[in-house]
Amino acid sequence: MSEEKTVLQSFGTPANALTFSRLIFLPVVVYGLVTNQHWVAVGAMFLAWLTDLLDGRVARMMGQGGTPFGKALDSTIDFALIYFLFIAFYAAGRLETFQFAFLYLAMVMILTLQFFLQGTGQDDEVATTKFGKPTGALQYLYLLFLVVLEIPAVAAVEVMATIHMVYFWVLAAAIVLNTIEILLMLGKMGREAAPVETSPDA
Repeated sequence: MSEEKTVLQSFGTPANALTFSRLIFLPVVVYGLVTNQHWVAVGAMFLAWLTDLLDGRVARMMGQGGTPFGKALDSTIDFALIYFLFIAFYAAGRLETFQFAFLYLAMVMILTLQFFLQGTGQDDEVATTKFGKPTGALQYLYLLFLVVLEIPAVAAVEVMATIHMVYFWVLAAAIVLNTIEILLMLGKMGREAAPVETSPDA
């Protein structure tokens, strides 16, 4: 009973409410895209990105930062928001297959790292890497950029196609670096988990 109360109290903080609000903005973004109400999609995406910037700061200001529940909630909702929208953009033909392949690789590697943390004593931790935070931030900004490109007047600007590709390849490079880091981490975990061979006594 006390554990249940603790979880409910943790969920009810202003910072976690900001985090959870991103799940409310998610269908609004999709609705704006489907109905061609471009500014609805842009506004909802901007608000979702803004809450991601603010929730941690609010938690620290109120002395509620760094809780395992808050970290897990933030990570899970960010993951759902980012990759749900990338899949939606790809299904709608807004992304090339090679672009989606890089984005899908980022998703698979995060899930793989989290999976292999199970049973290591770190299974209650959110999988993090050195390049994870900047890569996640770049993905959030890329989503906002994709939504802005839904506005016909913006998409019609000739230079936007060049900016789009330059930004994408910066993001792709970050994904590759993050993937390499995760593979190195998994390799280290595998070596540490391998049984040590002992030579028989002479």
